[in-house]
Amino acid sequence: MTDNNALIVHRERDFLADFLQRYWFAPPVALWRSIEAKALTAVDFPAPLLDFGCGDGLFTEAVFGRQPGIYGCDIAQGELPGARDSGVYRRGVQFGDGHALPYASGVFGSVYSNSVVEHIPDPHNVLPELGRVLRPGGLLVLTVPSDQFHSLLDGVRRAPTKEAAAAYAAGVDRLFAHHHYHSADEWRVLLQAAGVQLVQASYYVSPAAAAQWDRMNGEYGIGRRSLFNIAASPRLKGLGFQSIMARQVPARLLPKLRPLYDEVIPGAGGGMLVVGRKV
Repeated sequence: MTDNNALIVHRERDFLADFLQRYWFAPPVALWRSIEAKALTAVDFPAPLLDFGCGDGLFTEAVFGRQPGIYGCDIAQGELPGARDSGVYRRGVQFGDGHALPYASGVFGSVYSNSVVEHIPDPHNVLPELGRVLRPGGLLVLTVPSDQFHSLLDGVRRAPTKEAAAAYAAGVDRLFAHHHYHSADEWRVLLQAAGVQLVQASYYVSPAAAAQWDRMNGEYGIGRRSLFNIAASPRLKGLGFQSIMARQVPARLLPKLRPLYDEVIPGAGGGMLVVGRKV
């Protein structure tokens, strides 16, 4: 693990078109992930890089492609075969619990984790471990739902009472297994305790995009049954019509979602890019 070169990030890629193709069966996922990927292009990632919570590798392949210097780890055993087969993690994929990573100290130039830390109930116990495997001066890069996430949900904004808004937000947290939302100042304190200095905390996913994402979750049946997700079920793949859906869904949604993808963030957003440097 001695490669100190920066990884190549696909800064010119149209992530919205890309992710609508990848996730035609889950359009709200495509919207959020595409904006998330675009936010990550603002960062220069020193190699080697650890993708903490790598999943199946689809997201990281879109951002970085297949290049040397990328390792993957995940606690979900079922994701590991797909990650290994993806060709993204040419340095290997391992089972990795964030409380005890299977790597020596100070070996990575970057540790990056996309939409993972919000699912960990005790990030204060995991962030020091992510910091441990970073070399001095290395970057810790997180994408997480922001402290404004709840207030930007369409269901919260439309709720008739504070109690109804709180109940709606709690339902979203249960659906997506979100445990916490931190402000930039709170991230500064959390990272400092892990030996990492906060150097950037910026919002992505505009208020309009966050509201649209929330509406689309209901429309497309994310976490619940709908005609769309029944039709998109892998169990029906053999019937042949899903190839038509895979073409038509991106073609229909791309012009509708384009303004949300292109929107400049006005100091508020449903997601937050957190970048820290190991001291």
